[in-house]
Amino acid sequence: MAIVKVTEKGQVTLPVNLRRRLGIGKDDYLIVDAEGDYLKLRKVSEAKLLAAEDPIWTLVGRGSSGTENVSTRHDHYLAKGERKRWRKS
Repeated sequence: MAIVKVTEKGQVTLPVNLRRRLGIGKDDYLIVDAEGDYLKLRKVSEAKLLAAEDPIWTLVGRGSSGTENVSTRHDHYLAKGERKRWRKS
């Protein structure tokens, strides 16, 4: 167990032995979650690219959302969905 200090901006420094053990480095991202009085941190793992023979590729382009320009406005639609989800909570 380690004790760390929270800065004015809410930042903490993770002890080097824990960073090394968990493979956490500069510019890595962590998922932060609260469970009761505890904070849980988990390293965000990198996405693995799909192989050409992966069966998911047979589904690509088969569906239709009815939304125009999804390929060029992808980030816009994701942000719109997140805002809608946040408003519900």
